[in-house]
Amino acid sequence: MEIRSESVSYEPLPDDTRINAFDSLVKKMETAKLVSSILDNVSTVNLFSCYDDLLPLTEASIKDKLEEEEEKEKGEDEEKLPNTTRIKTSAHTYSTTCTCSYRAWSTNVDLGPHRADITVPEEDKNILIYYEVLQYALYETGCPETIDRTSQPRIVSKDATSITILSSPVECMAVLMEGGRCCPGDMLLVLSTAWLSKRKSETKQGLYSLYVHKAIAFAEAGQTYLETYSPPRRTTYFVNFFTRACTNGARNDGEAIEALLDCPTSSSLKLTALVDDKVWTRCVMAKVGMAFPETLAFVYDSDLMYPNQDVPDIRVVRIDEQKTDLNLIVYMRVSDFLAMCADKDIPKIVVKPSGVMWHGSIGVTFHYTADNDEIISAVLELATLIHKGDAILVEAFLDTVKPENTSKLPKWACNNNNAVRLRTTVCRAHDDTPKTSNINCGVAHLSEPVNGNNTVCQSLKTTLIAFGIIDEAEMASFEKEVREKSAAVLDGIMSYENDLSTTERGGLYAQTDVIGIDLVITTRNGILTPVGIEVNSHDCTFNCQIYENIYPQEKGLSVHPWVETMITRSQKFVLAGKRILVIGGGNYDKGFIWGAAQDLGVQVVLVESNPCYFVAEDVAQFINYDFNDHIQDHKHAMQINKLLKQNKIDINGCVTFWEDCVPLAAIMCQLLDLTGPSVRGAMNATNKSSTLSVLRKRTVDVPHFPRPYLYTSWFTSLREKADVYNATKVCQFPAVMKLEYRSGVVDVVLVQSAEELEEKYIQFKSLLTKNEDYFGIELGHDNNVMVMEYIGGTEHKVDLIIYERKLVAAFVSDNGSTRGERFTETAACMPSCLPYDKRQQLITAAYQCCTEIGLENGVFNVEMKMISTGPKLVEINCRMGGFYLRDWIKKLYGVDLVMFSFLVSCGIRPYCPGLTPKGQLMGVMCIPSLHSHMLSDPDTLSRLQDLKSKGIIHFNHYDEHAVIGKDGFEEPFANVAVMEKDIPLAKRKLLEFSNEFHITGLNYNVTDFLAEFINV
Repeated sequence: MEIRSESVSYEPLPDDTRINAFDSLVKKMETAKLVSSILDNVSTVNLFSCYDDLLPLTEASIKDKLEEEEEKEKGEDEEKLPNTTRIKTSAHTYSTTCTCSYRAWSTNVDLGPHRADITVPEEDKNILIYYEVLQYALYETGCPETIDRTSQPRIVSKDATSITILSSPVECMAVLMEGGRCCPGDMLLVLSTAWLSKRKSETKQGLYSLYVHKAIAFAEAGQTYLETYSPPRRTTYFVNFFTRACTNGARNDGEAIEALLDCPTSSSLKLTALVDDKVWTRCVMAKVGMAFPETLAFVYDSDLMYPNQDVPDIRVVRIDEQKTDLNLIVYMRVSDFLAMCADKDIPKIVVKPSGVMWHGSIGVTFHYTADNDEIISAVLELATLIHKGDAILVEAFLDTVKPENTSKLPKWACNNNNAVRLRTTVCRAHDDTPKTSNINCGVAHLSEPVNGNNTVCQSLKTTLIAFGIIDEAEMASFEKEVREKSAAVLDGIMSYENDLSTTERGGLYAQTDVIGIDLVITTRNGILTPVGIEVNSHDCTFNCQIYENIYPQEKGLSVHPWVETMITRSQKFVLAGKRILVIGGGNYDKGFIWGAAQDLGVQVVLVESNPCYFVAEDVAQFINYDFNDHIQDHKHAMQINKLLKQNKIDINGCVTFWEDCVPLAAIMCQLLDLTGPSVRGAMNATNKSSTLSVLRKRTVDVPHFPRPYLYTSWFTSLREKADVYNATKVCQFPAVMKLEYRSGVVDVVLVQSAEELEEKYIQFKSLLTKNEDYFGIELGHDNNVMVMEYIGGTEHKVDLIIYERKLVAAFVSDNGSTRGERFTETAACMPSCLPYDKRQQLITAAYQCCTEIGLENGVFNVEMKMISTGPKLVEINCRMGGFYLRDWIKKLYGVDLVMFSFLVSCGIRPYCPGLTPKGQLMGVMCIPSLHSHMLSDPDTLSRLQDLKSKGIIHFNHYDEHAVIGKDGFEEPFANVAVMEKDIPLAKRKLLEFSNEFHITGLNYNVTDFLAEFINV
């Protein structure tokens, strides 16, 4: 945006004079704020009588200082700084909430450096206070006392997630507690820079890795442990609160720690300065359509280039150091601005500073628009205090919405003398989308600036009711606007940061992951309107934790998306650079894997039998080795290991995405001592008879789950023709015949009688003997056949992530009615339409079936049926689900199954973000016999790709050939899907596209296929 701008300069005051003047101004702030700045940061509260003999800074000395300041203020004219925030109270006011008014915990803890030869930093003089504050917070919120385990250093995996927060506990309790719930033991509070060290990065030249030697680790249920680590933990995500900006200038020792790190960080010093710039963020507000006050800004010596688009409500005057006519320019520009405000009937004006050190209403004054000289004086006074990059804003005062229907309001309702502030917390979610996670409000007197320090948090709904706004539709509409506009502001910040260099961002992986936005509720043209005032950087969650402690049902919600992002960025950071052995490339439909690996920074070593495989040049290393005869898998594994050693290739993980290669990949994991499915589990899963045979033996009681045999049905193997005859004696028809070692439906057929069973058996054995008989059939094990009970009910897929036998995540999808005797898949939807308890039955059954046959580590795809008595197993695929599933899960939940497959294969404990879907996906399959025109017709294909690029449809094309095999065998070659907010809308939209692209017809009735997708 281009903002009208003029350059002006003045001779700045010497630094010592400016600092003294700044101190003088701060001393006029409320007492609690003064205590906070002395101790640590803006939110550090409470004084402790027990520290008189422990610390240079004691309660007595603080009381003396406060009393001295109060005596000075008694003789001052209250109007010298009109309406500057003051709270006339003494430190004794807080004695009843002082931590040391009682103590129910031990202070006999080791808070010193991790080694005796390390000098205790001067900044650590308050470290015991930090620890006491933490214990106080834990005690009063019902959490246990911190356990000191420093006498026995902990050993953790070198690839463990280590989220390091350098801070006192005050500003970040909500984040710490939620982190302990989401990733127990991996959320680390560091109270001293002496608990950390930096070493040259092994992967990024010129950068440093940050290591944690000591920390307070947060776990589930609020349990905390004071730990030492040997060897130290490598930080995977860093949050720095020990900066001048976050501590009111009390300390800055975290700034050197933050410099040149190789790990993901939140809000570097440079990004903090950017986000805390009220002028720049108002430009962002203008771009995304959020209202803000008319503004005149005097910007001092700023290097920031404001967006290039005219914004009528912002006027910027740049101040540099070459000119000396500041008084004249301020007089002229302020006079012009006030004349404009008078023309618009704006009665009051606000003068405020902007910059990283200006927060909590420090320096904010209110004036009447007619008081021209007073406003100019306020601007010039602030001009003596600001630093490079700071600004002075002269803006229109915003009247809060006035109460309506006052006769019907409760006695606690607001009146015309009240003002209200909204604070929205907006987080970058784990999938890089902005999410407004919290809205809380505070009400104060109209005559003073409203901020988090002089208000009590309450909900938006209660606040609106207090102002007489009781119409449910109006309240819902207003909240929706607040959430969407707030998210749009963070989205604008993220977009801007994407174009910055590493130097401009202040770090290789620095980015803004959370902001707080202050807004005012006003009415414009009779419509309730949120107006943005300012944006705050990552030290913005203090009010969230107060809100959540007052309203415990909200615990963790405000910072949960940020914690998920911390975890996701940590996992990607740890995964980057890993060398992973992938056994078998698979068909065309697996092409997305190689691009995903590159995006994650994974070096793929691909072993493939086809020397001309289409991505041979796109992977880090390609090994051509013929493993098609899977009966020799143990021999193949030895040969592949030999090739790795000959080429001096070190492997961090091993995985396959192709069904035929599952046993070979498991053998390689065993041979290389890597994490993955056991050989026993892989063999059981690959052979369908073995799967069912193992589960049918699990008949004993399980104390926490159903007996696994309940998920199985009757089956028998058909290894020779005599087995067919024996099977017909006990088999109930209709039945299902399929290959033992094949996934998919090409080899599946419904048989109605003993005669048909024999006929189909002969047909299978004669037509499907080698891979060339059908493209992608993969008969590397054998072509043995089995017959099993036909299971009715509805069909579902459950995609699971399992690590160390624990369920990490599960995703349930529904399939529409299948087509013909081949059970060809026709349609699907995700999330499942089933009731919650039925979905949970499927997840439990799928998890039990996997673990009981020996699958304890990996990403698996389980096909199941739901009948009246509960879930029934169809088959287990010992690898990530195929077709559209990876794409759909990533779109709906932001979870990439490729990444989680890689994480598990490297033995990196996976943490999965919250599984709340973003909408409803519904798709229809395209088959060669009816829909090949979609690929052969250039216009149709172009239209499909255009709609896909615009996000209108999801088009998964996973077979470039679209061929029909022998005897009518065929599989889908594509899926066309739509995403809507609910099932009826998705169904309607999908039917429209099915008609447009001639997918539906007499022989392929899409309406029938979608009939089972209904809300229950």
